[in-house]
Formats: sequence, C-alpha cells, structure tokens
Amino acid sequence: MKKIFTGAFFMGFLLMLASCNNDNSRTVFKGEGEKWSGELITSYDFWGNESQSIRIQYNGENLDKLQENNFFVESPDFLGWGIGNVELDNKGNYYSGEAAELETKTPSSSKIKITIEGVESETITLTSNS
Repeated sequence: MKKIFTGAFFMGFLLMLASCNNDNSRTVFKGEGEKWSGELITSYDFWGNESQSIRIQYNGENLDKLQENNFFVESPDFLGWGIGNVELDNKGNYYSGEAAELETKTPSSSKIKITIEGVESETITLTSNS
C-alpha cells in the first residue's frame, strides 16, 4: 500500500511540474526600426536555464537586393551573440530557433540591441512589455 501511495504521489508531482510549463515561462522583447523589426524570445527550462531565439523581418522595399545579412544581439545583461549569412524567406522573415543558451534569466527590464549588417544595415532596440 505504501508503494502505491508513493508512486501516486510521485506521478502527481510530475504532472504538476509539467503543467507549470506555460507561456509565463517566456519573455518577448520587441522593437522596430526604419527597415527592420525584430523579436528576441526567451524561454526557460525547469532548472531556470534560458534559451533565446530571434525573429527578424525586413520591412523595406528592395528584398531582392538582400544577399547576405549578419546580425548581432547585445545586452548589458548577457554576453552577446550573433549569426552570420542569414537567409530571409520570400517575405523577408528569418527565425533562428533556439540560438543561444544562458544559465541566468534576462530581466524583463533589459534593453537589447540587434545590429543587422548587410546592404540594409540598422540597429534596433528591443524592449519587453512585461
């Protein structure tokens, strides 16, 4: 009987932990420039480690002129990172998937800069509404 109770408690505890993983476990930083807009999406695992992904969109008029673009993400709250030779889709969008992992949580008050380098270079500041 004790084994059944312990097993049921353990399963209940695991289900409770799984249900805690919802949209409150992420923060989205957004910003817009003259020709580009961007989002940095942070999500957190059970242990508090952060994963970052990025979305950028070209809003200019000469999408066909864009060949190779690089971007760099910078913040005073974490070590910067970047991706080179970014290829946009036919609508001018790029999504990185999980691109960077951190052991600490980026504060929602952070101001994050994305610098896009290429034919249409621009720096955008991203902020969170949280």
